[in-house]
Parts: sequence; C-alpha cells; structure tokens
Amino acid sequence: MMLSSTIKALAATKELAVVSDFDGTLSPFATAIYDAEINAAAARALNQLAHLPHTTAAVLSGRHLEGLQRVCPLRHPVLFGGSHGAESSWQHTELTSAVREHLTRKEEEIRSIIDRFPGAELEVKPFQRVLHLRSLELSNPEQAAAAYQAGLALDTAGFPRTVGKSIIEFSVTTATKGTWLETLRERTGATAMVFLGDDVTDEDGFRALHQPPDVGIKVGEGDSLATVKLADVDAVAHFLTELATARAAAVQ
Repeated sequence: MMLSSTIKALAATKELAVVSDFDGTLSPFATAIYDAEINAAAARALNQLAHLPHTTAAVLSGRHLEGLQRVCPLRHPVLFGGSHGAESSWQHTELTSAVREHLTRKEEEIRSIIDRFPGAELEVKPFQRVLHLRSLELSNPEQAAAAYQAGLALDTAGFPRTVGKSIIEFSVTTATKGTWLETLRERTGATAMVFLGDDVTDEDGFRALHQPPDVGIKVGEGDSLATVKLADVDAVAHFLTELATARAAAVQ
C-alpha cells in the first residue's frame, strides 16, 4: 500500500486512534534509560492529533507509566500505556502478595547478575523487573552475551518472560500491547487504528490489528506482521506530521 493512500484512508475514517511505541519509534535509542529524547516533530504531530475531534492519540511503551512520563513530555489528552500494556493512564491496578514475591525474587536474581557483570542494569517497573544490557554491549559485548545467557537461565516460575532488544523482562501480567490496543478500541470506538513500533513486543500490537482498515507500521528492519515499514524515527515523525495535517483537513 502506498504511504499516501494509507494516510488518506486513515484521515477519512470516522473515529481514528493513533498509537505509537516510544523507544526506537518516537525517540532514538539511548544508552542510559532516562536519556531518551522524543523527536520534536513527532511530539507536535501527536499532540495535534490528540486535540482533533474524533481522534485519539496515545503512546504505548514497555516503560512503566511513571518512567515513560519522565522522558515523554506529552500530556493529556494524549493517552499512555505502560509496562507493555499492563498499565493505562486511565486506571490503577494493585498487585497481589504472590506476584510481589515473584518480583522481589527476580529483582534479587537480576542484582546477582549485575554483580557478576558490571555494566548490566536493572529496571524496576510495577509489573516487571528488567535486565538491561545495552550499555554493557557497547563496552564489552562478550560480557553482555554471558549476562544475557544468565538472564535466560533464570526460572520464570510459570510467569511471563519477554526477550527483546538487549533486555530480558520478567513480568507478572499476561497483558500485552495487543490487549491494550483492543481495550483502547473498545473505549474509543475506533473505526481505524494505526500502531507504530520497532521491537519484538510490538508484534503483539500488530497481531491485534485488523489490517485494513487498521495499519501496522514496523520501524526499522526485520520481519513483521505490520503492512507498512518505515526506516527510522525521522520517518515516523514525517508520517505522523502528514497524518495530522490530513486528519485536520478531514475533520475540521
């Protein structure tokens, strides 16, 4: 499908939902977790879309909500999904004692890996504990590979585990970006949804789409269920800007 015709079709739909991943999609990857900076043009476009009638704009990330809002300057009416869909900006979810115990155990085990492989990092999220290896990969790829294997060897105890780019994430929820998108569709009555993402976890989101009229957009290289591919963050910003302009013309 030509990108221009994709934008035209999305802009003309009755209720449009535009959802984007953050890292690698709206922002280039950063070595440190909180050094990521959103592309300014992409931010303007999402903000414009969020303020248009019959249009929803959202950021859906593997980051937990608090961490996402530390690096993403966008605010309401832009909606937010965190922890790969386990968190939503419109609700609060409590943890049981069993899942808290599992998270505590994973945190201790990841800290043990960090002690063995300095440069590896731990991210604590409400529903996940994450082993990050991007910084270590840059300084010592062999150590990073060994740390990665150590992370893979940890017992999941039947809970979900997600393997992504330079990360291993241990979770206590079965929520995915796909289930989050399905919930958003129900909340908004979206007649067409576009979801942009670059990583393995984004495939859950693409899988939940009905393409067409929905559109999945894969950012970067690699096989994907998405029907459209964009090269990088700058290409995402250009697409969102064009879509915002077309949608504004269609609804105003």
